[in-house]
Amino acid sequence: MGGRYRIQTGRMRLDPVSWADLEDVARLKASAGVSGRLATGVSNRVLSEQDMMTDLMTWGREGVGMFTIRQQDRFIGLAGVQPSATSPDCHELQFAIVPQAREPGLSREAASLALAFAHEGGVRRIISYVRESDIMARQVFGGAGMSVCDAQPVPGGENILLYQSVRNGTDAARLH
Repeated sequence: MGGRYRIQTGRMRLDPVSWADLEDVARLKASAGVSGRLATGVSNRVLSEQDMMTDLMTWGREGVGMFTIRQQDRFIGLAGVQPSATSPDCHELQFAIVPQAREPGLSREAASLALAFAHEGGVRRIISYVRESDIMARQVFGGAGMSVCDAQPVPGGENILLYQSVRNGTDAARLH
């Protein structure tokens, strides 16, 4: 995919995931201490490989997807979009950061960059599901520019909030 999909800021660099990232991604997804919101939650190696294949196919087919997040060339996490498994007309924004890299605003900045990139790439509607009690994820998605559009109770009494970001316009019609 080359450098045309790279996003560089003063604090981080985002690159599309690649097979070369599999070891870092598998470790990240296997860790229960990771902060963030990945659709698959904690995963084993096989699920990480399946996710990687989905990510690579999404990049190839749609020109958007999951990014690795690096600080000073060190892998610290993931942020990006995947086609939604629950709603065929949109993509889900996800992020995860290793515990050692938790600094204020880092997850929000990465999620904001990935969200903007996906919209600019033609994704019209982007969603994320968040437990009402997950304050950190709510701050990340809200800070990235998403807003709550629905709440659904789940067994046990806690609500699942649906965040969304919708960009209207003709450039968004490319993917949907």
